Amino acid sequence: MRALMFASVASMVWLFNRENIEMLEDLGYEVTVAANFTEGSVFSKKQAREFMAELKVSGHDVIDVPIPRSLKDVKGFIKSYLMLRRDMKKKHYDIIYTQSPIGGVIARLAAAPFRKEGAKVIYYAHGFHFFKGADLINWFMYYPAELIFARFTDYVITLNKEDYNRAKRHFKTKVIYFPGVGIDFDDVATRQFDDPDAVKEELGIPKDKKIVLTVSELSVRKNCEVALKAFARADRDDAVLLLCGIGEQMDMLKDMASNLGIGDKVFFAGFRNDNIEIMKMSDVFIFTSKQEGLPAALMEAMACGLPALCSRIRGNRELIRDKKNGFMYSYDDVAGFEDGLNKLLDNEALRKKMGERSKAVIRKYDRNNTNRLMNDLFIKITDEIKSSK
Repeated sequence: MRALMFASVASMVWLFNRENIEMLEDLGYEVTVAANFTEGSVFSKKQAREFMAELKVSGHDVIDVPIPRSLKDVKGFIKSYLMLRRDMKKKHYDIIYTQSPIGGVIARLAAAPFRKEGAKVIYYAHGFHFFKGADLINWFMYYPAELIFARFTDYVITLNKEDYNRAKRHFKTKVIYFPGVGIDFDDVATRQFDDPDAVKEELGIPKDKKIVLTVSELSVRKNCEVALKAFARADRDDAVLLLCGIGEQMDMLKDMASNLGIGDKVFFAGFRNDNIEIMKMSDVFIFTSKQEGLPAALMEAMACGLPALCSRIRGNRELIRDKKNGFMYSYDDVAGFEDGLNKLLDNEALRKKMGERSKAVIRKYDRNNTNRLMNDLFIKITDEIKSSK
C-alpha cells in the first residue's frame, strides 16, 4: 500500500508529520513525501536540503514541489498540479494526506480522479484563513475554495473548535476535531536544563536580564512588530526581547528595533533546535499573531510553565484564559501588551502562578492523545480501503 504525505513547505513535514509518517509505515504503507524544499519555509535552504537527504536515506521517495505562497502565482500552481498528477498516476496512492490552503487545493484537485479508484484523501486544516474577525478578502477568497474542495475530500481534520463547528455545519464531507498537533507534555515539562547561562552567553544576553520570548516565523501573519513596539514602550532596563525564528520580515524587524532605540535589547536567535531549553530560561512568552489554528509554540511555552501575553484570536482563545494563565489583547493593541509586560515582569509571584495554571490547562493536549486519534483514523481508513478491494 502507498501513501503520499504532502505539505506546502518542508518544515511542516518536519514539525508536524514525522510521527504520522511512522504510523503509516507501521501499517504497511510506502510513504512518499512531497513539499517545497526550496523556499517559503521556516527552515533555511541548507536545513531543507539536509532534511530532504535524511528522508531519502531513510528510504522515502521525495518530491520537491514548487508550491506557491500566493494565489497570484498561476504558473507555480499549474506546475505543482502537473507534478503531483503525474506522480499520482504513476504510484496510485491509497492515502493522500495534505494540508495548508493552497497546497490542499492543488493536491485535492490532482487527486480527484484517483478517488474514483478508491484513494482516500485526508486534509488537515491547520487553521482556516476565514474565521471570526478575519478580513473580508479572506472570506471571499478562501471560504468558497474550502467549501468546494471539501467535496473532493474524504476526511477534513480541524484543530480548533471554531473551525470544527463551521466545517461541520457547511462542509459536505466527514469532519473531525483533533486537539491540535499535540506536544510531548512529559518531555517538555520535565526536561532538565543544566546550563542556561551558557546559552545566554552564546546569544549575547546578559546573565542578569529577564527574557521576554517569542517563537514564531518572522512574517506579517505573526505580527512580531507589535511585540517590538510594546517592548520599546515598556522601556525595561531589566529585560531583553528574544525572537526565535526566521522569515521574510527578519531584516525589517532588525531595522525597526534599531529605529525604536532598543537594538541592544532585542536578540534575533534565528531557527533553533533548542526552543524548549530557551523557554525554560525565559520569564514571559509573548505571542502577537494575527491568525492561528492552534499554535504549537504557545502550547510548548505553557508546558514549560511560562505565563503568556497573547493576541485575542481563534486558537489562542482555546489555550489562554485571560487574567488566569496570561493576558489577552487585540493583536494591534500595543499599549495593552505594554501593560501586560510590565505587570508580569514586575511580579514574579504572578508569573509563577499563571505558569502553573498553564501547565494544568495544556495537559489534555498531550501528543499521546493526538497520536492515538491519528493512528485510529489511519487504521479506520486502511480497513475501508482493504474492504473495498
